[in-house]
Amino acid sequence: MPSCRPLLAAALLTLAPPSATAQCHHFTREHVDLLSIRWNASEAALSLMASDDDHGGTLYASNQCVVVCPESMKFILPDGTPFGSAGDPLWILPQSPYAGTPYIGVSAETIASGSFHDPMTITLKHLDGPGHFILWQATGLGSLEIRMDTRDGITDLDTITPGVGAHEHYNWGFTTSGVYRLTFQAGGRRLGHTTNTLSPETPFTFHILPLRPFEVWTATNWPCECNLKVIGTAADPDGDLAPNAFEYGVGSNPRQPDSPSQLTVSLVTTQGATHSLLSFAHPLSATDAVCEVVASPSLSPPQWTLLTNTIATTVTGDLRHVTLQDPARVDQSQRSFYQLRVRLE
Repeated sequence: MPSCRPLLAAALLTLAPPSATAQCHHFTREHVDLLSIRWNASEAALSLMASDDDHGGTLYASNQCVVVCPESMKFILPDGTPFGSAGDPLWILPQSPYAGTPYIGVSAETIASGSFHDPMTITLKHLDGPGHFILWQATGLGSLEIRMDTRDGITDLDTITPGVGAHEHYNWGFTTSGVYRLTFQAGGRRLGHTTNTLSPETPFTFHILPLRPFEVWTATNWPCECNLKVIGTAADPDGDLAPNAFEYGVGSNPRQPDSPSQLTVSLVTTQGATHSLLSFAHPLSATDAVCEVVASPSLSPPQWTLLTNTIATTVTGDLRHVTLQDPARVDQSQRSFYQLRVRLE
């Protein structure tokens, strides 16, 4: 009997199962100071948290909230802007209140006067997402002041300087839809000190609609998670040796350890010739994942051949069941290994 072994969709990572997020709040139309600098004097520590100004200043840690930008905030750039070519799209969370859209602020309001030199700093450290991020202000004189722009890389120049005790708003622009995780770090120099105090590097999640199917799957399984070692395509948070991309492509549970093998092998004899039949299931909702079966006579070194002879396809619920036949006869072939591959498009 030929052996069955899946090919995992990306490099393997073995991690402990992630801890559950206490809550996940979606900012869809609130006034929120997403980057609110907080100072804990007893621990001498700075941090960045989201402050829901529409609901009494309720605080959320970065892994407890998501900012949602609706598809209605997709704009087509005219000629002559610094944000791209004419006809390019740009999703914008505006610096002024706009109906049905989050109103995103930056704040050092809780920093007491006389505790830190003025101003504070907030620096963009990392970007994970399908496009670029631009942060700018439109002034009353009609000029545009770009403060962060990942199109030319990320440097210390991607910094804003909120005043101690102050609050301000910017335009947040994204060049394509999808899930973005922007990592920021706050800093400031305390009076009487010679070095800066820095917050931890803190990621915040943005859902720029519409999301792609894999992004929807990720957001469903880990609504507010920012850690790429949990939600990345190559991550294996449940430790069953099947990375997330593979679990997505075959419809298995990425939060529950189970057998990574999703390919079944059987034999069929027709007119005296015996062939291998390879069967697997693929979720209909995973439209951006492609499942492929390959065969090889050896694993050292492997000589993979893509199998394309589909002989049956059926649908039950959200699963498409596919059966392929290896054209090589079992009694005449040295093939003994099969793999199921998942490729994200």
